[in-house]
Amino acid sequence: MHSIDFALSADFIDPADGVPRQLRFECRYNPTPETNALGGVGQLIAVVAKGARPDNGHRIPISRSGVTFEAIEDALDGWQRWAHVGENAVNLAAIRRRIHAAGLGPI
Repeated sequence: MHSIDFALSADFIDPADGVPRQLRFECRYNPTPETNALGGVGQLIAVVAKGARPDNGHRIPISRSGVTFEAIEDALDGWQRWAHVGENAVNLAAIRRRIHAAGLGPI
């Protein structure tokens, strides 16, 4: 399994809990004509990646599993503009809403 990270220098924060997370697309790299050769099929997750935090490594699903990287990219097109709330902060709730609106949310 490998990961495609979104903006490693940014914290993806849901205003409801204030926890800084990283956004990753985790997938098995097995491209086929039906999937994006760059990312394959997998799941968008948010994970706490701060070693000093007691919740380090905690993961939450943002999309359901089995979605293509291309579908995630399409749903999040322009996220750098509409989801940024500060120099290094991104609104995770806005990301989640876009994923749900695209029909890619967890079941």
